[in-house]
Amino acid sequence: MKKELSLFNAFSIAAGAMISSGLFVLPGLAYSMTGPSVVVAYFLAGMLMIPTIFAKAELATAMPKAGGTYFYINRIIGTPAGFAAGIANWFSIASKSAFALVGIGTFALLFNPHLSEFHIRLIAAFFTVFFTLLNLVSTKHSGKLQSVLVVFLLAILGLFMIFGYPAMRSQHFNFFLRKGYAALFAATGMVFISFGGLTKIADMAEEIKDSARNLPKAMLYAFVSVNIIYVIVVAIVVGVLPHNSLITTLTPVSDAAGVFSGLPGRLLLALAAIFAFITTANAGIMSASRSPMAMSRDGLLPPLISKVSRRFKTPYISVLLTGLFILISILLLHIKDLVKIASAFMLLLFIFDNLSLIIIRYSRIRNYRPSFKAPLFPLLQLAAIAAYIYLIIEMGSKTLFLMGLFLFFIGAAYLLFARKCAHTQSALVLMAERIMDKNLGADSSTRELEKELLMILQDRDDITEDRFDKLIKRSLVLDIDKQMDREEFFGLLAEKLTQRLGLSREEIIDQFCKREMASSTNIIPGIAIPHIIIPGEGKFEIVLARSREGILWEKEAPPVHAVFILLGTADERTYHLRALMAVAQLLQESSFLDHWNKARDCEDLRSTILLMPRQRD
Repeated sequence: MKKELSLFNAFSIAAGAMISSGLFVLPGLAYSMTGPSVVVAYFLAGMLMIPTIFAKAELATAMPKAGGTYFYINRIIGTPAGFAAGIANWFSIASKSAFALVGIGTFALLFNPHLSEFHIRLIAAFFTVFFTLLNLVSTKHSGKLQSVLVVFLLAILGLFMIFGYPAMRSQHFNFFLRKGYAALFAATGMVFISFGGLTKIADMAEEIKDSARNLPKAMLYAFVSVNIIYVIVVAIVVGVLPHNSLITTLTPVSDAAGVFSGLPGRLLLALAAIFAFITTANAGIMSASRSPMAMSRDGLLPPLISKVSRRFKTPYISVLLTGLFILISILLLHIKDLVKIASAFMLLLFIFDNLSLIIIRYSRIRNYRPSFKAPLFPLLQLAAIAAYIYLIIEMGSKTLFLMGLFLFFIGAAYLLFARKCAHTQSALVLMAERIMDKNLGADSSTRELEKELLMILQDRDDITEDRFDKLIKRSLVLDIDKQMDREEFFGLLAEKLTQRLGLSREEIIDQFCKREMASSTNIIPGIAIPHIIIPGEGKFEIVLARSREGILWEKEAPPVHAVFILLGTADERTYHLRALMAVAQLLQESSFLDHWNKARDCEDLRSTILLMPRQRD
């Protein structure tokens, strides 16, 4: 996928996906449940999102692939869970996008009260077709439109907060907890869904520029800013609208604007609501379409779905499939019932997100290197899982029954179509194996996932392999546990290189010793770069060695823990210098020795070199 989304584009997708019915419709319904404490309900719901934001930010920066939620659940928990998560994620986001598109038609009633339900659905269908076509043509253009709309939306909400604050009445906050704490928590569960759109951006991680830095920033900036907007706007709505009006309205923000600024204010906030629904729908089509594409890449859905347009670099089949589902939902189905099930699935996905983080942290998978590390782990994740389970139960028996029925059909579809394509390996399986056998090494069964993670990280960091990388991939790597002196190390090295170089053990040791007599290769404290000329033509080898206890290289010098051995024929002198330059760039990185010393084994040492930033040819 083409990396076309900037930090602001990513922020706009995350923020725009959140600000919709949760702000422009839900406050009145939540107020009828708990009274003025609805302001606290929004704040608590935001706090409950924090564990999932942290979990998704960490997992998505370690595995920034299209269909992020599906991808890392599949790789961490296993293919059955990944298949269910992919379908549920697609269904949840697409259903909420359909609901947002219908919301556009509903708010159009404020401009034309004579519109029928059929007209509302036609308006929603028109915008569905428009955004589907836009996402077919360009993710970049779609992202730019999202950014423009979000700027207008935030500007209008800013005006609402500025002019609304003086109109607030303190008496509206009397009897703050008029229905008790139970009602407050029930309202919190209802408005929790308002923050669900935030994590959509993880599904588009593959298309974000410099995703290692921009993805977590976009999520955190969007969360903080939108959470503040939610609390302030809802507080103004409660402080402006009288009790009898607030418990009956479905357009609370627009009605509140009408109180302190008349009809122009009411229509302006209705326009803001329409912008909000548009941004949610646009972000939904963009992110939802990435789940079936990712599943198709893995062979769990027909390969046709993963096709990317040669001209526009967009997953056009997946976008069309998502747009068609939304269109059918709008024209033929009861959107509100779909959204209830979609909300339950969203909470289920949040449970999977937090479980995935717990599993991957304890599975000790090599090449799991997120650029953002989630804090307060694991108690925060376990508490969040318990809270999400409670919220699912509170949704009622009908929603639970429909959710169970849907999961049954997903399971049947997996058994019929996807079981043969299941990955034989997952982080959960590897964690279980290591629990049973602590001496389990990185055998061939673990290589598949670890190699894939290495490729993902190279793509994330825009690393294009050069000759040095290729040499490192096939290099000999030594991880030495005991302390030894320099001559003993040369003897060990000679034993390993005899067959590779076609030289005797004594010849190899002699060459290394002569090189050290000419000048020491222990050029940096703790690091040595011995190099010799070998017979033949067109040959160049690199050997990596780490000594945990240290090699006593020179008297009165610190022990050496990292050794880069360069071996080349006389005609490779030019590349010899280039290889030395590459090593020098690695050593200039302040984090090199820290990563080197923390590496668990030989393959981890190799990955440390391959993933370290440097200028590549």
